[in-house]
Amino acid sequence: MSASKSKQALWMLVGYGLLIPFCLARAWEPCTSTINPYHRAPRVISKWKWAWLNTIYGNREDGVSGAEALVWYTDPWGRRPYRPNTWAPLRAWLWSAWRNSTNELSR
Repeated sequence: MSASKSKQALWMLVGYGLLIPFCLARAWEPCTSTINPYHRAPRVISKWKWAWLNTIYGNREDGVSGAEALVWYTDPWGRRPYRPNTWAPLRAWLWSAWRNSTNELSR
């Protein structure tokens, strides 16, 4: 059961600041995806090194660093990597705190 919208909004705001030091420290590690839409094989993604962070800001499909994330674009190229030329800590923050914030709370 997913968390309420107000709880998701609260943790999204908290994550804007909370995730900065974890992103700067590159505090993620490899793991295997557990959600695999489009019938693709499980793949290596990233998770936070601390389980409590994954309960709110984890992402079992595309990882937390943004490096493994594939996002849809409206052009003919379809799914492409998320911000591949962005500094890794900034990409992780943009992915986990901004674009994909509180992903696990929505499940």
